[in-house]
Amino acid sequence: MKTVNTIAAFVNKYLIYIMILLMIVSYFFPQPFLWIPPRTTILLSIIMFCMGMTLNVAAFKMVVLQPKAFILGVLFQFTISPLVAYGLAQLFGLSSSLIIGFVLLGCVSGGTASNVMTFIGKGDVALTVSMTTVSTLLATVVTPFLVYVLAGQYTEISFWEMLLSVLQMVLLPIILGVIVHKLIAKHIERFLQSFVLISSVSILLIVAGTVARNGAVIVQSGLIVIFLVLLHNLIGYGAGYGLSRVMGVSATQAKSIMFQLGMKNTGLAISLANAHFAAIAAAVTPAAVGMVIHQITGPILANLVAKKEGEKYESKYLFAKLHNRGGRLRKSK
Repeated sequence: MKTVNTIAAFVNKYLIYIMILLMIVSYFFPQPFLWIPPRTTILLSIIMFCMGMTLNVAAFKMVVLQPKAFILGVLFQFTISPLVAYGLAQLFGLSSSLIIGFVLLGCVSGGTASNVMTFIGKGDVALTVSMTTVSTLLATVVTPFLVYVLAGQYTEISFWEMLLSVLQMVLLPIILGVIVHKLIAKHIERFLQSFVLISSVSILLIVAGTVARNGAVIVQSGLIVIFLVLLHNLIGYGAGYGLSRVMGVSATQAKSIMFQLGMKNTGLAISLANAHFAAIAAAVTPAAVGMVIHQITGPILANLVAKKEGEKYESKYLFAKLHNRGGRLRKSK
């Protein structure tokens, strides 16, 4: 287990750098990674299972302790983000297939990477863990509904089929993870880093597979799609922080909401695009572009706001601290 813990700590510490390296390698040498895209749904389910394995009461405590910030953060994810995505696609006259893709990107919940960026950016980690957990659970119903409402005019969408697939990919693995957690509660600490490592590797595989399969499409989609995905991402950051501050949320909590709103669960968006819009090739493009852009802008912004505060935090065993200590992180001296 010591070896696993060491590897997990290394991967978490250098996750962003490993991810960028994989993006470059998988773009120029896609063949070794093309086995991954058909298994994206399985990998996403594994990530959700690992998320369920790490859940405890602390993941939900901010619902009670800081209801205002929590409610705003979750509400923004399923109102501002979808409407901005739909509005940008309409404003710039994108094709119906790309509009579907942008709606998918805007309607999914915040990604788990936002937890990491909140930690690096000195935001409220306990709050972001609570928002990620609850918004992911809500997405099982809300995401299919929003996609049906906003994109239903462009193609035939079965709300119930999409709902069922999200339940299978997200909710059931999380519930299974929680059940297994309960069954081995006394031994969970021993295996925690193993689940962290499995989750991190799954994320890296999804990124590599997405770039390998869609790299050419991303480049061929033109600067307009890349620009709009980046704009949606930046508006999410700006609206998340700005509106939260206007509504009286503290700067620390506003940073948590900022990353939640800016960084989306692109893995879920890609899985839904492949499962329900396979015949519409461009539908996966915004999410694929978003997966790359979010992993670039997130660390840059997190480090910028961290440097502004002039503090450094210990990053060892990041996810273990996030999920098992309710966000109480120890400052490095």
